[in-house]
Formats: sequence, structure tokens, C-alpha cells
Amino acid sequence: MIRVRVLLFLATLALGTTACFAADPAPAPSVIALGDDARQLREDFNQAQGSIRLVLVVDPACSVCLRGMADVNEALLATTTDPRLQTFVVHVPVIGATAKDVPPSMELLHNPHVRHYWNASGSVGHQVSVALQLKRGEKPVYAWDVWMIYGADAAWPAGAPPTPALFMHQLPALRGQPERPFLDSAAFAAKARDLLARLLPTEAK
Repeated sequence: MIRVRVLLFLATLALGTTACFAADPAPAPSVIALGDDARQLREDFNQAQGSIRLVLVVDPACSVCLRGMADVNEALLATTTDPRLQTFVVHVPVIGATAKDVPPSMELLHNPHVRHYWNASGSVGHQVSVALQLKRGEKPVYAWDVWMIYGADAAWPAGAPPTPALFMHQLPALRGQPERPFLDSAAFAAKARDLLARLLPTEAK
């Protein structure tokens, strides 16, 4: 009788353990560390050629950046799972962010086709600034809290990133420059959808 009870207890324990593992949430997306040359970002960007690509450069400790992420998520990313839309988010430390600040900010974007990068040196912001000649007068403006859309044919050669089909930002230093509009999530989403509509149809949702 004791042996039977022991066997029943072990069976119940095994079933409970299996249920616990089954209830575990899916693992969170990983964060890719970027060196000064941003090689992994460049390779991933080029491998996604043929899709519409978003590149966001944000500080995960910046409340304005986080609000922009939430707005773009609501206007665009949370509304589609289309694999022809690929998003690359580069997190940079401008106001004291660390790698620990990245995972909470990742939860703002609800889309299966988003990759996150931690660029501790902030080199990507400098590359974008130089490539797009971001300036206030003659003074360079570091590129963070910037939002870019690239068409299917865009390629990122070694060095500076290419010119995007649309560039938006949330930087006071660039206000008043019509060719560099302030972030409007609805307009940003509309441009991405327009570029998607020009691609050949797929079975994507």
C-alpha cells in the first residue's frame, strides 16, 4: 500500500512539473551587442533586402523615446505581422542608459519581426549623423530618437548607413527643418504601408 501511495505521489509530481513547464512564457527576444563598426546591424539590414526596413535609434532611458516607440507600435507595428516589414532598434546611451534598460523598452513593440541592439559606444548615432549631415547651423547633431524607413532596394555598405526613404526625429535641435520632420506616428506608418503596397504580394498577413 505504501508503495502504491509513493508511486501515485511521484506520478502527480511529474504531472505538476510538466504543467509548470508548459505554462512558462515564451523567452523574451535577445539583445545583440554592437561594436563600433555596427557590423552585425549592417549584415542583418542587408540580409533583409527586399523587405521594407525600419531603423530606430533610441535611448531606452529616455521617456520621449519610449513614448515615440509606443506611438509607432500603436500606429504600425502592433497592426501587422507582415514579414516584409523588418524593424531594427538600436539602443544607445545618451542620458545614462545601460544594457539593463533595454529589455523593459523592448516590451513596447509588439511585432514578431523586430530586432534589438545595444550599442554601448553610441557609434551608430554618430554614423547616422554624419551620413545624413544632421546639423544645427554648423554644429553636428548627434542622431538619437530618430526614426527611418528604408525601401526594399536599400543597401548598407561598409561605413555610413544609406539615406532613408523617410527620416523623422524627436530632437529639439532639428526643429524647424522641413526636410527633417518631427515624428508623426500616423505619417510614419502611412509611408511604411505605402512602400509595402508597392512590393509583390505574398501570403503575409
